[in-house]
Amino acid sequence: MPGRYSPDAPNLATGGVARRTLLSAWRRDWPPPWVFLLMPLPFGIFSGYVQTALPWLLRRMGYSVNNISAIVALILSPMAFAFLWSPVADFGFRRRTWMLLMSTLSGVLLAAAILLLGVDMLLATWLLFAGYAVSIFTTSCSGGLLAATQAESAKSRAAAWMQGGMLTSSALGGALLLYCSKRLSLPALAVGAALLVTAPAAVALTIPEPAPLSDLRNFWKTGATMGREIRATLFSMKSLPGMLLLFAPVGTGAAQSLFAAMAKDYHVGMRGVLLLNGLLGGLLNMAGAYVAVIVPAHWDRRIAYAAAGFACAGVGAYLTFAPLSPATYLTGVALYMLTTGACYGFFLGVVMVTMGDAGLSASGRYAILVSLGDLPIVYMTVVEGWSFKLFGVRGVPASDCLGNLLVAICTAVWLVFCWKSADAPAGIREQMSEESPAASLSVPIAIEPASFE
Repeated sequence: MPGRYSPDAPNLATGGVARRTLLSAWRRDWPPPWVFLLMPLPFGIFSGYVQTALPWLLRRMGYSVNNISAIVALILSPMAFAFLWSPVADFGFRRRTWMLLMSTLSGVLLAAAILLLGVDMLLATWLLFAGYAVSIFTTSCSGGLLAATQAESAKSRAAAWMQGGMLTSSALGGALLLYCSKRLSLPALAVGAALLVTAPAAVALTIPEPAPLSDLRNFWKTGATMGREIRATLFSMKSLPGMLLLFAPVGTGAAQSLFAAMAKDYHVGMRGVLLLNGLLGGLLNMAGAYVAVIVPAHWDRRIAYAAAGFACAGVGAYLTFAPLSPATYLTGVALYMLTTGACYGFFLGVVMVTMGDAGLSASGRYAILVSLGDLPIVYMTVVEGWSFKLFGVRGVPASDCLGNLLVAICTAVWLVFCWKSADAPAGIREQMSEESPAASLSVPIAIEPASFE
């Protein structure tokens, strides 16, 4: 007991060794996978403001859904080009330092945009654009920290926590900022938003991280190696199916950015928007994302991704033809959140299958493929805005449904080809198996992803 002598108690020297041993063990075991639930909060909260609070506020200010979709698409567009600056996270500072710096900067830009929203909409839009570009950089930092600190057996669990945290913080953060916008003064709202975006990044400072191996002294040598690996990934036939799927209009969740603005057409007030785009929406997104954890690891994530998109297409069809009522909005948006969460959960699996071996350029290739996969969110947001202008409120879920359905049909055609290949004579099947492992399997959904060619 403290303060009482025991013959078994260590002396000061051995006690110091024990403390150092415990500290070393703690540093070895930290961070556990659940810590990565907190890592994407800065980006998730910033995204939540852009995708939930901003559309609702702009509609209240008199902007049309078509104009709102154009503004949101512009702000979200940096996700398609984030690969241009994401590799910087591997140079100079530690990733945890980069994350704290960039989260702080994005919080300042968000606060400035909130203050200018009703004064200079053009300047506020560009501030949000810049803030989003800075904020998305933090996802590269958290992804790099995950890869550097987690054992292979824990990476999938940590990635699931991170994806769930991103979806939940986006929904809850947007709802919270929308709720506060009705009850706080503009300066208080700006300061609160900046703190919400900045404070969670401090958890990165608890993560032990070695100094980066890449610095300015070996920049060109490392860059040349990364360039060769990137070319090998982007121009390889085995990567083509995954890249086509990432660029396709499946599982984008683009309508999610417009539901808050469309609530008025379904006779739903702010309380309903806060419910579905807030707590309930975040839980449904997170539940959908964890479907990717339940599905067996040997199942092809590309097929599972398309299947989740097909489920999302069914929800889009329901919203297209159902009456414009609060019940339709509540049911349809809830199911859309759930199926979109499943699509997002499988999305990173498609990225990993397409990327293949890590190599030296894992962060750069990861950023490129994620940017490629994020591009459909931008162009589908624009397309669905046009659909609203041409066909009214039903045009938004209809165009979302058609995009998901098209990809599901193309994937079904590929599956039929795989099944026919599996029924080919043995000699032909052996030859085909060298080109595609699907030819040697009777169940194409169990393809070994890394060997697809």
